[in-house]
Amino acid sequence: MNENLSVKRIRLLLSADVVGGYRTLGIVSCTLAGIIGFSTVFADGDDGGFYLSWFGTMLFIWGVIASSRAFREVHDRTRSAAYLLIPASALEKTIARLLAVTIGLAGYLLVFTSLTSVVVETVILLLSGERGDFFNPIDPLAWQLIPGYLFVQSFFFLGAAWFRKAHFIKTTLAVTLATVGMVILCLLTLRIVFAPYWEGIEGIGLMFTYLSRSHADLLDGLEILGTLFAILLPATCWCIAWLRIRETQVSDAV
Repeated sequence: MNENLSVKRIRLLLSADVVGGYRTLGIVSCTLAGIIGFSTVFADGDDGGFYLSWFGTMLFIWGVIASSRAFREVHDRTRSAAYLLIPASALEKTIARLLAVTIGLAGYLLVFTSLTSVVVETVILLLSGERGDFFNPIDPLAWQLIPGYLFVQSFFFLGAAWFRKAHFIKTTLAVTLATVGMVILCLLTLRIVFAPYWEGIEGIGLMFTYLSRSHADLLDGLEILGTLFAILLPATCWCIAWLRIRETQVSDAV
């Protein structure tokens, strides 16, 4: 076993996860399909937004929960040794689980929502003679949700590797405290840097409107920094998760 990256080993890890979890996946999928079908009774209109809303809800809720449980075997005394001694590197194990809860889950939900919409709307058509729009898996609005999910998911993926118990709750608490701290820090920074334009929290919108007209280059730079932050922060969380799994594998299994 070494830290060389093997696509074959990653594929085998993914296959093992599918074999071990297909029953749970099927049960959750059938339950969600039933809930979606039942909720069409309360749906207003047929503009196609109904299934898009469900896709976004499932992506974030299911994805965040799945991410927070990505490394549950590592912290389970009855299964940790068997998982850590699998002949694959910590990097490969991390990538396999990351692919499963990001690309794998997003792709599955695109297909699942599409098929569910076809089945549900077909039943509605047979019963009432009318149907709404199907879910469009290539809808740009659906794909625009995925980057936001990847950003949020990264914290819970790190929490799954870092915390030993109550991964979802502890990660949520940590993210909440960090967010509050960042907001306070940003407000203090704005108060100091933009003191001539500061008129209180309620005037932040007006301040940025003025700056966008008089200092457009500055705001463009801030926008670029924000984009880099949105890319680098998830990548950092994923890397720390890998280091945590590698540390656990070296200390506990090897």
